[in-house]
Amino acid sequence: MLLGRNAKNAYANTQINANAAVSNSFELNAMLHKRLDTELDVLAHAIETKDFEKKAKAAQKIIDILITLDASLDLELKEPLIENIHQLYEHSISSVFSASKDMDLERLAGVKKVLTDLKEGWEGLLEQVR
Repeated sequence: MLLGRNAKNAYANTQINANAAVSNSFELNAMLHKRLDTELDVLAHAIETKDFEKKAKAAQKIIDILITLDASLDLELKEPLIENIHQLYEHSISSVFSASKDMDLERLAGVKKVLTDLKEGWEGLLEQVR
């Protein structure tokens, strides 16, 4: 193994930071939503297999991503769409926490559906900007 675990993680973080540095906000948003989608699948699998350590880590990653996405919104604009997305992120954070705590795959599937729809909206906006 050429790279140890810590070196691999450092390299991965460097790649993420480099990608984020050259991305505009729409690209970064799309990247975060793609990662969010992946982590929702990881959480669902962890719940199904009762892998409690993986479940806790995936739920925390999802919540961290949602907090980051929510923090990127400019709520001072008082735009209804931005406010609705903010509420959606807050509701998703609460729902992911509850789904993880209660081992509730149905609730998690509902969150994934809504966030997938939002992800597709961001991707469509990104295509228009390009």
